[in-house]
Amino acid sequence: MLSASIARGPIPLPSSRLKGDGVVRPRAMTDKTDPSGAKPLRAIIIEDAPDDLALLLLALRRAGFAPDCVHVQGAAELDAALRSGSWDIVLSDYTLPDFSGLLALAQVSAHDPDLPFIIISGNIGEDVAVAAMKAGAHDYLIKGNLTRLGAAVERELREAGTRRASRRDEVALSHARLRLQALANRMLEMQEAERRHLARELHDEIGQSLTAIKLNLEALSRRIGDETARRLADEIAAVAGEVLDQVRRLSLDLRPPQLDDLGLRAAMHWLVKRHTREPGPVIELEAQEDLPRLGPETETACFRIAQEALTNILRHAGATRVRIVLEVDAGLFCLDVCDDGRGFDVEAAQARALAGTSLGLVGMSERAALAGGEICLVSSEGDGTRLSARFPLAAATSLSPGPAPAKGAGSTP
Repeated sequence: MLSASIARGPIPLPSSRLKGDGVVRPRAMTDKTDPSGAKPLRAIIIEDAPDDLALLLLALRRAGFAPDCVHVQGAAELDAALRSGSWDIVLSDYTLPDFSGLLALAQVSAHDPDLPFIIISGNIGEDVAVAAMKAGAHDYLIKGNLTRLGAAVERELREAGTRRASRRDEVALSHARLRLQALANRMLEMQEAERRHLARELHDEIGQSLTAIKLNLEALSRRIGDETARRLADEIAAVAGEVLDQVRRLSLDLRPPQLDDLGLRAAMHWLVKRHTREPGPVIELEAQEDLPRLGPETETACFRIAQEALTNILRHAGATRVRIVLEVDAGLFCLDVCDDGRGFDVEAAQARALAGTSLGLVGMSERAALAGGEICLVSSEGDGTRLSARFPLAAATSLSPGPAPAKGAGSTP
């Protein structure tokens, strides 16, 4: 404890040796004589001159603080002090015999980037002060003029509190985003699982029942002697056949089995064939032969993005030609969907998406982001549209099998 008057000369610095590491550390100095109401301040003081140390403590007490300080003079002592507990501020001389303020600043910043660090030096030029501030020091003072020490400490304590609160908010926001992303992924997984289940039910249960009805009606029609009754049975069988076709198409649209069984390349061939019709645009698919298999989430995202893009083109673009490309480039899995249609104002479309009046673009962007990818959309009125999706290849597992492009199915040779 330092309680002697400054006029009595240099004050010896009491120290103690901690067993095991051979480092000599001064004992903590707590001012127990301060009047009630003084603000507690836990500080590390890096100083080699006893008189300057005493002046610092006096200036802190006069500013209304009750300093609880540890005095250090080297890197090892500073490291031990930083690890010994939490601190409010570090006050450091710029030049010491075996240490420096800049080295101390780097050490403190590595331990706690939000801990205030003020350099107090007896002889520091403006260029040195600027370099220290650029290195991360929060303020610098001259030892011969400590009148603003209290105000500087008060300010840095407030700003440190603000920085820590902001950092906590950032961490909380990051955690919330991760939880939201996990929830969104889970919802997409559940949606695809439900699609898969409904597709299977439509195909296996309702589809088989409709097939049985149609076959029985056809058999009954052949046995009915009355022409009117036979014609009615044929009409009912025809309706059953149409419903059966619709159920099969709905089952495939919900979740094409190729996506699970054969991979993205095969599913994309099916998608192109499904949407190629007369009259309508020519749809070309260029898929790399050795296309790698991705994780199921990424392949599903790719397929759904292409499906949504192709649907939008057929409904709104008035295109005569559509080109879909699947390839690997620069370590990324690439999906490009291009058309020669009328194009549109991308900024206006994004504004509608943000307003909630157009969800297609939002859905594609969210699917890509949840799979670790991103989407870029380029379009202008009269010049067609290009949608590009890029995904990291970290989830690639094997080569994607797929049928050769069917002639007339909208695929390039």
